[in-house]
Amino acid sequence: MKRRHLVGLGALALLGGWTLRPSNRGRPHEGYFASLNRQLQADGDGTPVLLIDLDRLDANADLLAAQLHGRLALRLVVKSLASPGLLEYLSKRLNSQRFMVFHQPQLNQLARNFPQADLLLGKPLPVQAALAFYRQLPQHLAFKPSLQLTWLIDSNERLQQYAELGQALNQPLRIALEIDVGLHRGGFATPAALGEAMLQLRQHPFLQLQGLMGYDAHIAHTPFWLSQEQAFGQTNARYHAFLECAQTFTDQWPSSPLLNGAGSLTYPLHSQLETVLNEVAVGSALLKPAEFDTALLHRHQPALWIASPLLKIEDGALPYLQPLQSLIAGWDRNRQQAYYLYGGRWPAQPVSPGGLDYDRFYGRSANQERLLGSTASNLQRGDWVFLRPAISERLLGEFSEIRLLRKGQLVGRWSTWRGG
Repeated sequence: MKRRHLVGLGALALLGGWTLRPSNRGRPHEGYFASLNRQLQADGDGTPVLLIDLDRLDANADLLAAQLHGRLALRLVVKSLASPGLLEYLSKRLNSQRFMVFHQPQLNQLARNFPQADLLLGKPLPVQAALAFYRQLPQHLAFKPSLQLTWLIDSNERLQQYAELGQALNQPLRIALEIDVGLHRGGFATPAALGEAMLQLRQHPFLQLQGLMGYDAHIAHTPFWLSQEQAFGQTNARYHAFLECAQTFTDQWPSSPLLNGAGSLTYPLHSQLETVLNEVAVGSALLKPAEFDTALLHRHQPALWIASPLLKIEDGALPYLQPLQSLIAGWDRNRQQAYYLYGGRWPAQPVSPGGLDYDRFYGRSANQERLLGSTASNLQRGDWVFLRPAISERLLGEFSEIRLLRKGQLVGRWSTWRGG
């Protein structure tokens, strides 16, 4: 009886353990992605492609405009929207040709493609990169840097370098001074340090001050003991202290200053609360990649996908563990199949069909990405797999073009710019 009792307990333990195995997460393409899969099977080029849903992009743009409600000017961030077609589309819908630029080649491209644009550097460039911009600029271009381009200065050393560049070019350079409002990533660290720069500016007639720029991304990542509203108040007060210092230099300070800041993660706070800014920079919120799934952006919709053709389907066996595959797949049905994509190693997570994921034991590949899933995903050779990017910055430049969706249908293409 004792032996039978022990055997019974063992069976119950095994049965209980079996019920703890991972659930089958596999789901076939449904609705939106099922339709895209069929369209790409019929009209795809057989290579990975970026997709932008124009209806969702429109909704995000309209939401952004409604929240700014004309109180704050908008500057579109090029590194997150690095496509001339996308920028032209958004600049028309949002009625703004103000762009924030982070990459010297894109400066030259914008000057050619958007001759009426107002350009602001989003990071301080080496003075050699600034010189390269002027050397590569066609002589008879409608774009006038002395009226439309503002360089970013973050230190007295860079101030001196750009002053010498302006003198060498024999033309004025517009500049904005970067201030550290709490991110601690550079810029003038204190109002006193800013005051020293303002004094130095008096010696450089080729530099024309436009205003200040202070980036506040740290507000989106406040520790548990501090609310975002409290962090915003501290940062806003810090920006205001810099502004008060700059305004004391009445001979240097412009009558209509640029007071730029924010970003996709924090622009809603500037639109809802009292802010010192008169302009915000926004890019990623319009496409809403996964890293922007935050409470402040909960009303924005994902509008950007990667689609990749499925190259082959194998069982989910790992090297050296092939004899154990039946046991492993029996325990975790999400390891039944290995699906290999064309390309890979993107900053993105599979979203359709459901239940696919990277194989942490096998590793990543930029050539043939391996995803694991169950047979319930119902994937066949010739199908497409869809991933949601974590970011759009630099990602657009990895693809030569973007395919456009309108009401779920493929309707056009935009080219992209490399770099950022």
